[in-house]
Parts: sequence; structure tokens; C-alpha cells
Amino acid sequence: MRRIIFWIHFVCGLATGIAILIMSVTGVLLTYERQMLESARAGSVQPADGAVALTADEVVAAAISAGAGPGATITLTREARLPVVVSKGRRDSLLLDSYTGAPVEDAAAGANTFFSRITAIHRWLAFTGTRTEAGAAVMGVSNLVFGLLLLTGAVLWWPKMWKWAFVKTQLFFRRGLPNAKARHYNWHHVLAAWAAVPLAAIILSGAVFSYAWANRLVYAAFGEVPPQRGAAASPGDGPAESLAPPSEITTYAEAVARAVDTEPHWRRVILTLPAPAAPHIAVTVDRGNGAQASARTALLVSRDAARPGVTVAVDASTPAGRARRFVRFLHTGEVYGWIGQTIAGLASLAAVVLVYTGLSLGIRRLVRMRRTSR
Repeated sequence: MRRIIFWIHFVCGLATGIAILIMSVTGVLLTYERQMLESARAGSVQPADGAVALTADEVVAAAISAGAGPGATITLTREARLPVVVSKGRRDSLLLDSYTGAPVEDAAAGANTFFSRITAIHRWLAFTGTRTEAGAAVMGVSNLVFGLLLLTGAVLWWPKMWKWAFVKTQLFFRRGLPNAKARHYNWHHVLAAWAAVPLAAIILSGAVFSYAWANRLVYAAFGEVPPQRGAAASPGDGPAESLAPPSEITTYAEAVARAVDTEPHWRRVILTLPAPAAPHIAVTVDRGNGAQASARTALLVSRDAARPGVTVAVDASTPAGRARRFVRFLHTGEVYGWIGQTIAGLASLAAVVLVYTGLSLGIRRLVRMRRTSR
């Protein structure tokens, strides 16, 4: 049985090694995409000496002048050197100077283009930047085969006898090995052991993006059906809209101040522009990297200055919807912050070495088999 598993591992590795290598290399390049884009975007704002950042009310006025209406979101960061992000729709956003309110060019545009191209290669093998069904199929199947390699590799790695003198050779790098074959064999086993868990998480979450059946499994686990794309979101259980706006309106600056009082370590605040008759201003306070649901608090700040108050907004998403968001950022490790990103990046780097050493050992074996047959 072990011999059959070996040959499955051997053949699958040789067949998909290059595609897995491309996925792994691009995965390494995308490790700190979020932080690098944020750092590059800081160059969009060039404040004059002594300039003072705009208040939340002034930012909202600038956003409305730029075309933002009810439902648009305005993202304010704790660091004024970063521009204000105004999102009027899923694909319609602009940046405003946090000191003047004027629209600014995105200094991260070049970096964003680079990462978009790397993402296209990572997901669809699209070196031209345009998705192709053939490329998407190749990468999707290669990801599943990578999972099979991880599973068969675990069986082959499993020690025949659990004695520390033998097990440690499978867990730690060894010095003084006589040749490249021995070194590659050692590296292959050691890296597979340490990277197995994060790689399994990356592979399984990647399958959810590639295949509708995998996405359905996530929802089925909670007894739900995946929503159709473009379907309207379910209404929340928040307070009902009033028929008329309050007589004394709370300013946006006051709303932000009340919201951040609940989260002293906040990093960004997301304002949702309310309808004229809305009784509340929706404010999301984020103390994480923007991808961590556990680090975000959605609040409703009363617009009635005579009756100030802050309540936690009811999350209208279903358990399956929350699980799907978790899977989305589990793939990149961002759900656990920079530590998770680092683990995901190191796992991808380990996968690069696993492919290299696996192909090296496989090719050596093929050469040896050919010589033997002669």
C-alpha cells in the first residue's frame, strides 16, 4: 500500500510541480500586499508646513462635493498622512487629501497594478492580466492535487518507528550530509512537517474560491444556501428609520469622537453617509488591519444631539456568511494579522522549496530508473 501511495505522490508531483511552484512564488510575493499598498498610498498626501488635518465634518462635506451620497462610505485613518478613501460603490472610489479635501492621485497605483498582475497569475495563470478559463482550471486542479500531495506526503513521512533518534531527522535540518540528494531529501521532509498545517489551510480555502461546490459546502455546513451574486443584502435588525430628521443634528466629528471612545486603540473609522431621515450614523471602528472581523466594531451613533447615544449594530450577516469571510482572509493569513500573514508567507516559501526538492528527487529517480532499464 505504501508503494502505491508513493507512486501517486511521485506522478502527481511531477505533473503539477510547475503550476504549484508558480502558485507558491506568487503567494510569497503577495504576503504583505496590504501593508505595502498602504505604505505606498501615504505618498498621495503632501501636507504643507503647519497644515492641520480636516475635521470629520469637513471631510464629509468634501466627499459630498465629490459626488458621495447616502450609503457611500468614508474611511478615516488615525494617521493623517494617509488619504481619505471615499467608496461610492463596489468599484467606484476615490481618494481625498486629508488636509485639503481635494481629490488626489493614488500614489499606490503602480504597486496596485503590480499586485493585481501577480494575483491574476496566482489565481488564473493569467500572465496577460486577463482571466482565462483554461488557466483558472489548471490552477484550481493544481491546488487540489497539492492537497493530495500533502495527504500522501503525510503518509510517506509518518515514521515507521517512533523513536526520537529517528523522528528528529524528520523534523530538523541536518548538517554534514554527503550530497545534494541527501540534503534535498532532508529539506523535503522537514519543511513538509512544519508547513503542513498552514498549507492545508491555504489549500482548502483556495478550493472555496476556485469551485462552486466547495463554496456550497461552507454554506451547507451551516444549513444555508449561497446567496446569488448581485442579490440584495438582507435587512438588518437595527432601529427603524424615523419619518423626519431630528431637530438637533449630531455632527460627524461628534459621532466619530463617541465611536472611538469605545475603542481607544482604533486605527481607522468607516463612516456610512446616512439618508436625510436616518436616526443614526453607522460608524465602524477598526483596530486591526481591515481584514479582521474580530477587530471591527459596528456602531450606531444617534443623530439626535438632544438624545446622544451609541449602540452596537446588529450583524445582519448569517453564520455561513461570517464563515465565508473568515475563509477569505484565512487564505492570506490576514485574519490573524501580520503574524498570520507571515506564517502564510513562510508556508508559501516552504512550498517553493518543497517543489524544488521534490522535482530534484523525482528527476534523479527517473534518471536512475532509465539507467537501470538500460
